[in-house]
This record gives sequence, structure tokens and C-alpha cells, in this order.
Amino acid sequence: MSPDRVISVDGRRARRDQNRERVVDALLDLYREGNLQPSVAAVAERSGVSHRSVFRYFEDLDELYRVAIERQYDAVSNLMRLSRIGEGPLDDRIDRIVENRLTLYDAVAPVARVGRMRAPIEPVLEEHIRDMSVRGLQQIRTHFAPEFAAVPTGTAGAIAEAVAALLSLEMVEFLRRIRGLGREETATVIGTTLGGLLPLERKAH
Repeated sequence: MSPDRVISVDGRRARRDQNRERVVDALLDLYREGNLQPSVAAVAERSGVSHRSVFRYFEDLDELYRVAIERQYDAVSNLMRLSRIGEGPLDDRIDRIVENRLTLYDAVAPVARVGRMRAPIEPVLEEHIRDMSVRGLQQIRTHFAPEFAAVPTGTAGAIAEAVAALLSLEMVEFLRRIRGLGREETATVIGTTLGGLLPLERKAH
């Protein structure tokens, strides 16, 4: 293959990749705006590609949905990271992890809703959700290690699961959308409940 031919092929591939990313970006933007079932026409218009081109870049809508939601779960991994994990007094650690989860919710809630809806028919999405849940629980065990070390293993495990439920996006969703609480009220509810759960008694030596 001549050098000119290689450049031409590489250029087409680069344009294809760029357009594919634009389609994914468009779908995620529509999700964030509250359109959880956007039409192909809406995605095409937002991305600036033709209706037909959408199906050049993706085999079908299911593949497009899956790629978009998988990208969002990658972003969730970064947003979940806590600075100074496990450091500081209990009240400070509670405040930081609650703020982390509320910031995460603000960033990904619409896409997370779509992910949960599609998980039963998309095993890869269900696996992503399960993986994020496991990582969240591990983070909680590390962040509150002194408190969990103060009680028997079985009790610590049960409390860790309760803390994970309180800090889940589903709980934040319930408080924000179903109960209609504001961000500060939600932080107070979760933080106060964690504050009641976590000052655990020391084991007798």
C-alpha cells in the first residue's frame, strides 16, 4: 500500500472514530437533560451526523446505549475516589464521603437511571453496577476501618452493608427525587444516620 493510501485510510478511520465519539457524547448529553429514551433522529441532530451514519458507527441502538453507559461508569470510577481515605476524625470522614456521593449523584444520576433500567437485559451493564457496588463497599471498609475494628466481624460486616446502602446512588435518588429533599437536607439525613451508626463500642480486651 502506498504512503498516500495509508494516510487516506488512517484519515477515514480517525474521522470515523471522531464521529462515533460525537454520537456517544450526544446521547449522554440527552440523558443528562432528562431525555432517557432519545430517538435516533435526536441523537443524530445533536451529534451533527446523519441518521444513516449513526448505524454505520454502531451495529444497533443497543450497542450505542451500552457504549455510552460503559463510558459513564468509567467516569464514576474516577469520581468515587476519596482523598485522604481513612484519615481524620469520624465527623470529618463522614462529611467527606457524603459530599463525594452527592457530587457523584449530581454528575451521573440521569445516565445511572438508564443503566439501571437496561441492566436486566444487558449483562455487561449489570456487571458494571455490581463491580461499582463492591468497590464502594471496599472503600467504606477502608474509610471507616477504626470503627469496624471495634466490633465483632459479623457485626462490622452488617454495619458496612448498611453504610453502603445509605451512601448508594439509589438512596440519594430516593431522598432527592421521591422525598423531594434538597442537597443540604439530603446530606444532613445521610450524615446524621451515619453518625448514629458508626461510633461503635470498643471490644473488651
